[in-house]
Amino acid sequence: MALHKCPKCELNYIRDGEDFCEVCKREMKRAQAHIRRAAEEVEDDEVILCSECGELPVVRGGELCLACLKEKKRQVELENASAVPTDEEFDDEELLEDDEDLDDDEE
Repeated sequence: MALHKCPKCELNYIRDGEDFCEVCKREMKRAQAHIRRAAEEVEDDEVILCSECGELPVVRGGELCLACLKEKKRQVELENASAVPTDEEFDDEELLEDDEDLDDDEE
């Protein structure tokens, strides 16, 4: 049973039949675990492009990018604003007729 130096660190001694010392084995195991975690993070951070413009990444948990979300919100607000009748859409004659009906009821 002869001892010889670890081929990786050349500091520690190992027995015949062993590839590396215990210190180097732990270090290599930690490095492999770190590489696996980094690969998993890259897979989790996969970039999904906006379904509307196809250029920018989507916001987390959505299908649209921030710019498209703002534009969609603006469009909805414009549609809601156009649904409210303006003063010009009211018929002044109808208002006058309503006032006359009120006056007739009072008499």
